[in-house]
Amino acid sequence: MSRFTARFTSTFEDKDDSGDENKTVFADESVPVFPCYNLYPRSSKLSVSGNSARLKSINLNDNNDIEEDTLPIRRIGARKRDNPFKKYQVPDEIVDVIFSNLRKRDLLSAMQVCQQFYAVGHVSRNWTITDVMERPITELTLITLMKRKIRILRLAGAKPDPISRVNVRMFASCMLGTSRIECLDLSRANLTVRQLLILLKPCRKLQCLSVEGNVLDDQVASCISDNKNLRELDISMTRGISINGARMISQKCNNLEQLNASWCGLSEPILRVIIDNITDKLRKLNLSGSIREDGLNDELVDAFSSKADNITDLDLSDNGQLGDAVVATIMARFPKLTHLSLNRCYAMDPNIIVHLNIKPSLIFLNVHGCITENNMKLFLQMCDRLKCNTQLFNFTAKPTSNNAPFIWGHNMLEY
Repeated sequence: MSRFTARFTSTFEDKDDSGDENKTVFADESVPVFPCYNLYPRSSKLSVSGNSARLKSINLNDNNDIEEDTLPIRRIGARKRDNPFKKYQVPDEIVDVIFSNLRKRDLLSAMQVCQQFYAVGHVSRNWTITDVMERPITELTLITLMKRKIRILRLAGAKPDPISRVNVRMFASCMLGTSRIECLDLSRANLTVRQLLILLKPCRKLQCLSVEGNVLDDQVASCISDNKNLRELDISMTRGISINGARMISQKCNNLEQLNASWCGLSEPILRVIIDNITDKLRKLNLSGSIREDGLNDELVDAFSSKADNITDLDLSDNGQLGDAVVATIMARFPKLTHLSLNRCYAMDPNIIVHLNIKPSLIFLNVHGCITENNMKLFLQMCDRLKCNTQLFNFTAKPTSNNAPFIWGHNMLEY
């Protein structure tokens, strides 16, 4: 450190009796004006003349006046802390994929981290999925759900309140509204017709729908027919369907790829209306369990076999009127058929069913109840190319299979 020398006159008032007013502040002229105090020990004090009490009172090592909460002064050139989200920018698309695996309560916590997380979480796909499975609901609950921007809604096994109702004005406003729902699961909900109208009337964009076990009168059928982009429809075990309702659904829903109309009491006239309007877009069909002595027969199967060349999965189980002619029709038609179920069709001869082993496209064959236990071993030997009786249930147009947490491929684990 460079050293500077100077002469100072006595500028401070000396209050000591033994001092002289003309004495200099520093006794030695070679003492630097600004000495480096770090060279001295912490306990030592600067050597000054005894005539300056004011300078004696100065203690450069005393930091008592500094508050404990005072932040230290940052050194010049000190390294600043970088925000990792700005330094290593993560695309919003990746953040959205990560957020899609979170539950809603966890997503709310993540949105409080930063502005980017809030912006991505606000438009996350999690808010478009709602699961009200097996929960008590009222008409007011249904109207509130329909006003939200929901795309996938599950009400399977819900417990509706048939007594509490909304007023006429609120009900009418719901009938005039629109909804964004694309996948709606109402299986086993046992809703009233009024509650079904609240859910189905505003829908125009449905692609997958299940009304299993509910009422399917003409009003409900009319609401279903307004969804022209419907691809999968499950009306199994419904009640109240009429010829007019079947005609509205089959004529307007021309884009159906999967149809499950099992065990809903379809008579021959209703089945004829459905079969007459089948298109080549249909891939999977379930017509099991029609009315005895007035349901599906050999003539109807032959009628729609010429128009269903693209069918890969066909279930005709529990139809007592089907005979050996159906096996011949299946052998000659349905070139893309891979799954066939003829369970409990007792009018078919097992010796005729064996010929299905030579159908090239067929892979899975279910004939539960058609073959006795004594002849089952021989039957399996003759149908060695096929996988026989490996499937107990048919999942055509069903929202879920094997109790999986998905409906039509959408994850419902949100709570």
